[in-house]
Amino acid sequence: MSTRAVFSTVAIGFAAFACLLAAGVPAAGDNPVVAVPQLGNSGGMLDTMLRSGRLPVEFKVNMYRTSATGLGFYIGTITVRNTIITIAGHEEPALLLTANLVSLTPGPHAFHIHEYPDCGPKERNGVMVPGLAAGAHLFAIHKEGEETVTYKSHLGNLPNLLVDADGSTTEEVIAPRLALADLVGRSIMIHASQDDNSAREACGVFN
Repeated sequence: MSTRAVFSTVAIGFAAFACLLAAGVPAAGDNPVVAVPQLGNSGGMLDTMLRSGRLPVEFKVNMYRTSATGLGFYIGTITVRNTIITIAGHEEPALLLTANLVSLTPGPHAFHIHEYPDCGPKERNGVMVPGLAAGAHLFAIHKEGEETVTYKSHLGNLPNLLVDADGSTTEEVIAPRLALADLVGRSIMIHASQDDNSAREACGVFN
């Protein structure tokens, strides 16, 4: 059975979803799978909800080619939602990303969550670099007392995105350690090749 058949999902913009939460309106229309409670003054409730593998809402992230002079042209969307996967006999939530993109370089592309919600260029060594304003890859960080450790493994490192010969892709990618909550206020980046350090070819913001 496909992951799309497991849950009845509702497509909605993230800003609209946040407004629905604040108003206490169910996010799934007349027959919601999950009744959405009011946020009140607790941001933790939103975070908890956006980590649920059974949240019946999906979001579309608009994707654009990067440019040294600003945001480039629109190339499609990546739909993101939480799902449930089975690992070693037990269920756990994961993030499902479904691409619907055109005008990319054919072949495998490194694919990441980056730390800032900005797809614009930024200056480095006197040169404007496309997509650099998105910052670094999303890393796992642990803090104990005064000591902060940034783990070398990329929390935001997604499986390669495969692009067809015509520059399009409808690839589905599952990220076991991530949830919608990890995307809030961040960007999705597609690199020019499968090299994690290759040029930043396309980008979209989730906020």
